[in-house]
Amino acid sequence: MSKSEKKAKGQKDMDALKQEVEMDEHKISIEELCMRLRSNCETGLTLEAAKEVLARDGPNALTPPKTIPEWIKFCKNLFGGFALLLWIGGFLCFFAYAIQAGTAEEASNDNLYLGVVLVAVV
Repeated sequence: MSKSEKKAKGQKDMDALKQEVEMDEHKISIEELCMRLRSNCETGLTLEAAKEVLARDGPNALTPPKTIPEWIKFCKNLFGGFALLLWIGGFLCFFAYAIQAGTAEEASNDNLYLGVVLVAVV
């Protein structure tokens, strides 16, 4: 699905939502609004009406969005994407150094140094 198709579909969804919800509270008089909301302009809601609205609609508070824990963000950064390639390269260098150290009498430390640098970069 291309961007223009997604945008057109999103516009259709928005238009459908606008047709479903009709708001005229800003157009009617204060008295009619108070009658519609079962309130009083001077005193507000009665205690019973306020309890009823609270039980029906819940508290008038925004719920915070779900957040990703910090340790999961850290792990994604540590083991995701290019960092994963660096880890693999570092372990391959350590593996190559271990093979060289086990087979040769005087092994070069190049693979060890490269492995340490790759792991340190991550």
